Amino acid sequence: MKIREAFSLEEWTEKNLPTALGAIGNREVFKGSDFIFQIIKGPNARNDFHIDPWDEIFYQLHGHIFVDTLEDGRIVRHRINEGEVFHLPKNVFHSPRRPPGSVGVVIERPRQPGEQDGIAWFCENCGNMLHSVYFWCEDIESSLKQYVQEFNANEHARTCKKCGSVLPDPTKVPQWEGDDWR
Repeated sequence: MKIREAFSLEEWTEKNLPTALGAIGNREVFKGSDFIFQIIKGPNARNDFHIDPWDEIFYQLHGHIFVDTLEDGRIVRHRINEGEVFHLPKNVFHSPRRPPGSVGVVIERPRQPGEQDGIAWFCENCGNMLHSVYFWCEDIESSLKQYVQEFNANEHARTCKKCGSVLPDPTKVPQWEGDDWR
């Protein structure tokens, strides 16, 4: 087996992620490895909360991000600045919010068949869970996106059964004011 030489992560990022990829924009650096080592470039347009069966490690290369977590029934916003690292324990609903120009690394474990990731959406008015789906995340670059796109396209699913508020499709409304989440 030939071991790959060291390389510039910044050059790799510019080549493989020349621009942000939209709602969820990530690229895996070492496909087929025992770890998912991915680069993610902002801005993103998300209001879903992901739940991973394994811990995640965030390292912010450029700019800052917010990672909203659901803790004891309330949303807590964590800011991760350039050069900072953040450990997210397994099975915590979280929503990464990436402003324009931000670039970060997220490290996680590949899922084995039978291990389930989840995505959920919560009413921004009353906190009620609007919808959730659990699935095998076979491909970190595409598995999540299909469920997010389906939910965003379904106004009925985005309408709260408790208070009637409609969660906006984040791809159709501005998410950022400067470098602050709306």
